[in-house]
Order: sequence, then C-alpha cells, then structure tokens
Amino acid sequence: MIKLIASDLDGTLVSGNMADLPEGFPEVVRELKKRGILFAAASGRQYHNLRLLFREVKDEIAYICENGALTVCQGEILHKVEIPAETALPIIRRLEAEPGTEVLVSGAFTSYIHPKEPLFEQYIKNMGNQYQVVPDLTDIGEPIIKLALFEREGTEKRDRQAYWQDQFARSESFPFDVKVVTSGTVWLDFLFPDAHKGVGIKALSDHLGVRREEILSFGDNYNDVEMFKESGVSVAVENARPGIRELCDHTTPSVMAFIENMLKTGFLL
Repeated sequence: MIKLIASDLDGTLVSGNMADLPEGFPEVVRELKKRGILFAAASGRQYHNLRLLFREVKDEIAYICENGALTVCQGEILHKVEIPAETALPIIRRLEAEPGTEVLVSGAFTSYIHPKEPLFEQYIKNMGNQYQVVPDLTDIGEPIIKLALFEREGTEKRDRQAYWQDQFARSESFPFDVKVVTSGTVWLDFLFPDAHKGVGIKALSDHLGVRREEILSFGDNYNDVEMFKESGVSVAVENARPGIRELCDHTTPSVMAFIENMLKTGFLL
C-alpha cells in the first residue's frame, strides 16, 4: 500500500520550467491525503518557488527542494546540506568565468545572483524565486546549500552536463566529489554528497515512518535515479531521457493520468 508519492516537476509533472500545475492537480493531492497518502514535490526548484506553484495545497504537501539539498515537511526542515565555503568558492569563480552562463547560489530559502545580463534577473523574478542581487556570490551571508548554472543556449545543445563533469574530473583544483545533473532544459545543478533526491526521500520516510515499499516516485531524468532507488515503485514519464524508462517499474503518459488511474482502480492502494 502506497503512503508517499514523490514527483519530479519540470518535464515530469509540468511541462517546461515556467509551467503551472496540470488542471485539477490540487484536487488530486487532496484526494490522496484523504486516503492517507502524502504527496511530495521533488525538484531542483527553490522552496519558495515550489510553495508558490502549489499555492492551493502548499501546507498539505512535503518538499524535496534544490535537488535534495533541502527537505521540508509541515514547516520542519528534515534535511539540509551545507557546502563548506572552501569547497564552494573556487567552483563559483570557475562558473562565473564561463561565457554564456549565469550563476545562482542557493541559501536555504533565498537565491543569490550577480547577473551578467539584466534579463537574467527578470527571468529569476518570473520563475517566482525569492532572491537577492549581491555584489559578490562568494559572500552571501549564510551557508550555501546548492550551486546552479543557467546555460543560455540550453543544456543539451553541446551536452553541457558532460562538459562540466569532465571539467571537475580533470581539474586538480577540484579534488572533491561533485555530481553535475540537468534540471529542466537550461539549468545544471552541482550536487555534493548528501545532496540528491534520494536523501530527501529517505529523510521524509524516516520522519513519517514509511517503508521503502510504500513509496512511489515519478521522474524523467538522471537526477531522479537516487529517488527511484529509495522507492518501492518507480514510474518514468514517456518523454524521459534515454535509459530512464528502463530503470523504472512502469511508464506513463503523465503523472496525473497514473495517479487518477490509481485512485479509480485501487492499483497500488
């Protein structure tokens, strides 16, 4: 019997970085809650951004934010990563030097930017992020939980994920473990140990007393793999990246369709 459902957002539950929830999804969340099932939003997005997106049910769901760097349930922080300054600062400087990009540094509840182009600030504002423009991204006044890079030409055109992963593998200046993952179509997240969606799922399940076999998760990309591993049932959407569908127990045209079928037929309930 499923007691916790977690879903990636961009490319999985919603289409595109700026899209709204599918029509009727808040009602689905409420119906799940009536049946004793908690819904969790699992995303690279910021906590404030997610609460804005789920505004109709913002206090009825859990949040795995910043690709697992922050997990919140009923206002309580269950898990938070803090990247040591000596680790983050040289990476920030390297990212800032890359042409055609913008750097976003995440604190627990605020994003920090130092835009190269004015349009980038407007883009962040339109996303619904709580943010500050600062003169120096290496001095934000609070612990850093995640680093992200905005690629103006998109992440797939030149396989930017592989490019940056290779940069870290080759450079002696970055001897620490950094995993580069895509988040949507124009963002790359730089994840450190204990900062992935699987850790968020584990923090939630431990808090709720939910077993692995009682967890169902939806995703479309490689930053969802750790979440799949912590779930008894994994579901890929049909537009998932190559190789993701093969890792999952089921595929579906949409998260909404799969959950509505569950509620109608009793499948997995």
